[in-house]
Amino acid sequence: MLRLVTRAARLTSTTLFSVALISGVAHAASSPIVVDTLREHAPTVDMRLPAPVLAVARAGDALVSVGLHGLIQRSVDAGQTWQQMPSPIASDLVQVRFRDAFNGWAVGHDAVLLHTRDGGLSWKTQLDGRSLLALLRGFYGPRADKGDEGAVSMLREVSLALSTSATPDVLSGPFLDVLFDAQGSGFVVGAFGMILHSTDDGQTWEPWVERSANDRRMHLYGLAEYAGVFYVSGEQGLLLRLDQQNQRFMQVTTPYAGTLFGVQAYADLLLVYGLRGNLYASRDGGQAWQQIETGINSSLVSTVDQGGSTIVVSQGGQMVSLDRSTLHVTTLEAAPGGEIYAASDSGQAGQLIVTRYSGAKVVQIAKAN
Repeated sequence: MLRLVTRAARLTSTTLFSVALISGVAHAASSPIVVDTLREHAPTVDMRLPAPVLAVARAGDALVSVGLHGLIQRSVDAGQTWQQMPSPIASDLVQVRFRDAFNGWAVGHDAVLLHTRDGGLSWKTQLDGRSLLALLRGFYGPRADKGDEGAVSMLREVSLALSTSATPDVLSGPFLDVLFDAQGSGFVVGAFGMILHSTDDGQTWEPWVERSANDRRMHLYGLAEYAGVFYVSGEQGLLLRLDQQNQRFMQVTTPYAGTLFGVQAYADLLLVYGLRGNLYASRDGGQAWQQIETGINSSLVSTVDQGGSTIVVSQGGQMVSLDRSTLHVTTLEAAPGGEIYAASDSGQAGQLIVTRYSGAKVVQIAKAN
């Protein structure tokens, strides 16, 4: 079932709750006039001034970052300098993913999903709050007409959300992550259990809310995939794994009852991470778990592959390196400069790119003394 998400209370995968509040206050304080952010292009920013950036990803040899008010930036020098790219929307973007050097997706508020085929130089809207509304009505409407109580309930919740929306024909709930495999199969997930599936690189979508073991409609924050098996992490220790045969997401029991902001899948290792430095590892697909002592108290927001190790980055800037073979943790020097929302490999040895309210910044990877 869908529920209303107001602008001030919207959640993001990278900022936990703080940037959602920053975004909401910024919009509310700027003007009482309702702006249709789905029909406005992102405003041009002065690149000499700090601009809030919420997520970043590698696109081949380039880097692409996204942020508030539809901001999209691109770097071709490992994050030293950035150039703003045209963006078709002015809604806040909270996550960006690239499958290869050319194909990437970005998601955010107002159910926005953007796609690029040229490494982030140009973007087109694949979904937004208007097309999602039409999609849900078209999917659940015929089922409701046949007496499907679940479909009737979904449509009722859609109507409730629209009745209190600032833009009455837009579902404003945020998408929080998106991921596609090499065959064009992928998912987009978001607040209140929203999950959609595509088999054609996002050209068409099907609701998968009923195909997910998430009856309480927990927020879905993170996606991971390995060998065609997708995982979804969410609130209250929720972890879902795709049952390929039955085409359903089944729940995987985890030892942690707090929010899991992310999941990472490898051939012989599954990692989940979340609030208060909690990091867990499984060698058997989630049947048994081992807690990894990170020594970090703030929320873990990103993992970055570095050879046989995974660097785990916290919201407070603390970092550790996890050896995936031994699960041994090495403490790294903390990244200076304040709160971090996300991190990515920069393409340069010994460096990461982190995103902050002041923009995307290069940080050095060094073992702590």
